[in-house]
Amino acid sequence: MKIKLILQSWVRNPFFWVGFLSVLLRLPGLAWGLPASDGWDDDGVAPRNFLVGLAQTYAPGAYFTYPPLHMVWLALLGLPAIAMALLHAPTLTQHDVIAEFIHVPYMTFFALTARLLSLVMSVATIAMIGKLTEKIAGRMAGVCAAATCALDAALVYYGQVSNLDGPYLFWAVLAVWFWVRVLVDGQLQKLRWVIMAMVAAVTTKDQAYAVFLLPLPVSLVYWIMRDPIARRNRGAILRATLGWGSVGAVLLLLIDGALTNPTGFARRLAFLRGPASQDYAAYTPDLAGHLRLFADMALSFPRFYPGFGLVLAVLGGVLMWRRSRGQPALRAAGFVPALAVVSFTVFFNCVALRTDNRFLLPQSVFLAPYIGIAVSWLLTSARGGVLPIARCGVAALAIMALYQCMGLDAAMIDDPRYDAEYWMAGHVQTGAPMEAYGRNAFLPRLPAHADVTRIDVIALRRRNPMPGVREVMEPFEQIETRKPQLLVIPQFWVRDYLSPAGQPAPGYGRKRPTVEENQQRDEKDRAFFSSLFGGEQPYHVAYVARYASSLWPVPQGYESLGQTVFLFERTPAALPVAP
Repeated sequence: MKIKLILQSWVRNPFFWVGFLSVLLRLPGLAWGLPASDGWDDDGVAPRNFLVGLAQTYAPGAYFTYPPLHMVWLALLGLPAIAMALLHAPTLTQHDVIAEFIHVPYMTFFALTARLLSLVMSVATIAMIGKLTEKIAGRMAGVCAAATCALDAALVYYGQVSNLDGPYLFWAVLAVWFWVRVLVDGQLQKLRWVIMAMVAAVTTKDQAYAVFLLPLPVSLVYWIMRDPIARRNRGAILRATLGWGSVGAVLLLLIDGALTNPTGFARRLAFLRGPASQDYAAYTPDLAGHLRLFADMALSFPRFYPGFGLVLAVLGGVLMWRRSRGQPALRAAGFVPALAVVSFTVFFNCVALRTDNRFLLPQSVFLAPYIGIAVSWLLTSARGGVLPIARCGVAALAIMALYQCMGLDAAMIDDPRYDAEYWMAGHVQTGAPMEAYGRNAFLPRLPAHADVTRIDVIALRRRNPMPGVREVMEPFEQIETRKPQLLVIPQFWVRDYLSPAGQPAPGYGRKRPTVEENQQRDEKDRAFFSSLFGGEQPYHVAYVARYASSLWPVPQGYESLGQTVFLFERTPAALPVAP
């Protein structure tokens, strides 16, 4: 009977249905490209990188690109597979341990575990956005904000892959939610959880710092200056803030390895400030570049929500201002998400000079409360003949957003690499020599019965090995000394080699990232791939695996999603004659 009452309460709760929809939208990506020895989620930390990252964070003098906290959770969840791999490794030497770990069953377990954790954290993020909005604008607004966030297309993607963007945003939203409760309810004891969540966010992914630089100090000062109760208790508020802030700073340095591995920590910071960010900058570091960046941010909004959602976000901000008139604590809390949007834009986007989908994800999530407030107002305040129009408009926007989210799922289910794998299974003979180009995240799963070699000019120690694949460092143009029968080439990887030399500048305020310029300077590689795709080599295009759905939109801004794979076959006249 008690279970029945609980289930009935869930069914009557709109937050339950928002969560249910959120989970459904995140299920297709769990098995994307699996089982496999590596994942297709480009820049993801699982299955390959989390154990390496954890070890390098604390090894003296070493460093890893990302902070270690999420790696700790993944290592704990992956303990069963880690133990099995260690038990089955012939010896505990580094070579034998790695060779055992990269087998498909272990890697698949790690990938599934990481994606499930991302799913849980993504759905929890949506729930917290709803509760945060409910605290500042009422239950109806909270439900609408949660529904908005659930239909954030980029959050759907990052809620089912192993990238760190979803997990760090979970901690950032948790910190903001606790901070809003401190402001509205005056619960200073919640301040410790604000600081702990902030530390967790930054030690999950460094860029989380940019979420907090404006919202907390600005809202704190406004609260103390304008709210009489806060002004009377400003001593206690400042002492608690400074005290817990100091504890948080020590924890951050400890978790990040700054106290136990200061040399490696300093090297990581230098790497993040240098090649990890500046080599990928897509805008010029001047006024023109920043203006173009802001324009592109606005133009990128439809990748997250339907374009009209931006108008709703502005309307929601206006409504929040009106609602909080004469309530300084509520006003301070009500604009914390807006300050987070501005803060991340100024202190990350304008510094890194990038507008990739994942680098606009925080803004999309923190705009959801204002869209929810506007939608709630339209559905509850419209009267007479306006109400049906408002309902139809909101329903149309929701359907458009759902269509875009389902389009991302469809692109995962119908990934062109599955098509490439199917073609290879029917055309590649046992022992046939093959060459694969590009990183693991862009390649299809290669046939185990073929003799596969990966060719690249990148040093072997910088590659992620694949079982059954021979890694060779050799110029691409020496293909006639190798004479492979089949070539597997992802379009995303080869595109910079194929772009015409001497292209004009990308446009006002934009610049070509350094990594692209470096590839374009490599004349020999460019000449080889141009001749290959131009039909001047003894190879022809045997098959092109391309995403071309007639029903769903083509995903934009996701490097490893919906990408084309070219399969070249050696021409019959050029094939070696069997003795």
